[in-house]
Amino acid sequence: MTIQNANNLFDNGTLTELYKAGFLTEKIFLYREIYLWIHAQMHARGITKNRAVFEAEVYFNRDERTIWRAVNKFSEEE
Repeated sequence: MTIQNANNLFDNGTLTELYKAGFLTEKIFLYREIYLWIHAQMHARGITKNRAVFEAEVYFNRDERTIWRAVNKFSEEE
């Protein structure tokens, strides 16, 4: 799933409805937030993706593998 698809589903309320119905876990929201935060840091501060992932570990209090999983989940290459 690309980030554009996820954002469209989020904006029109579909992700929230699927979560409320029990079809999705809260992980989709966390991964989306991590992905958006990392890309915002890269663009705003001009840091590398690796540096942004390192900082996201601290900011979100998650391990590196979880951060990379979130980044890869919304890759633009699908």
